[in-house]
Amino acid sequence: MSKEILLVVDAVSNEKGVDEEIIFGALEAALASATRKKYAMDIDVRVVIDRETGDYKTHRRWEVLEDDAEQEFPLRQMGLSAAGEDNPGVQVGDYVEEEIESVEFGRIAAQAAKQVIVQKVRE
Repeated sequence: MSKEILLVVDAVSNEKGVDEEIIFGALEAALASATRKKYAMDIDVRVVIDRETGDYKTHRRWEVLEDDAEQEFPLRQMGLSAAGEDNPGVQVGDYVEEEIESVEFGRIAAQAAKQVIVQKVRE
């Protein structure tokens, strides 16, 4: 699948005259959206596509808050002491990440990416 991602980016960039970085960003957003749907939770997800190989990794993210701060979004936030257990040197306002299983770039992710790309072309 990784080479296919690079081919799609190249083809859309050439056909629509859209910068490759915008297309990569759209694909990353689509894969993150598909991951959130897969887990059916309000989690913060970041996907990074390697621009050379087309491989991608998915990370779940938490915003680090003061220990006594109210967590408005408990699935996306954690206290400083909990975050510091595995991430020495982390500070309030940082994000801690954990790699999770990536979703396959299937039909749903492709449709979401297409919508984002079409929107970017209009801009």
